Amino acid sequence: MIKELEQYSKEIPINKGQVIYQTGDAINSVYIVHRGLVKLAEDGEDGQPVTIVLMQEGEMFGFLDRLNNHSEHTHYSVALTDGSLLSVPIDVILQHLDKLSAIERALFYTLVRQLAEAKQLVYVHSKMTVPERISWFLIKLANMENGVAKITIPLTHEEISYMVGCSRQKVTTYLSKWKKEGTIQYDRGFIQLVDIDKLH
Repeated sequence: MIKELEQYSKEIPINKGQVIYQTGDAINSVYIVHRGLVKLAEDGEDGQPVTIVLMQEGEMFGFLDRLNNHSEHTHYSVALTDGSLLSVPIDVILQHLDKLSAIERALFYTLVRQLAEAKQLVYVHSKMTVPERISWFLIKLANMENGVAKITIPLTHEEISYMVGCSRQKVTTYLSKWKKEGTIQYDRGFIQLVDIDKLH
């Protein structure tokens, strides 16, 4: 596919340290690394950068946010070496995707969603404390039912610990604390978020 896209592309030279796009910039183009190395990153709440992935020669970036229904970039990209990029209009990519069969499109967008979740997990595990990771996970899984946020998937404390990267004992400690405080209620793995604001 990348070879096919080259006919629509424009080569752009890049210098080490050059910002290719910033967080909040409109998504107008997709980039292919022609020569060099590019970092995709975002800043944590503490201002420290979190590297999401390194893009090498032949790899394409700058499009996942658009495919997840964002019109602006949610991260930024920086050249780590001198080199060059091939810039392709985002509309060209979208037109090619429209030509996919229903099955191919479903598989493609499933992959896009999984990549977006993987990106989010990088940030969660690198920047959040253990209680913040647990509360993030609970809020992520909860669904609203009659005005109440509930997690109807039966989850063991051990399974939650695997997902948020901590010990089972810590999960049990924080869930018990929040239950005692009236922030959550849980029984046999089913959890109700009584006060979501306290979990943020």
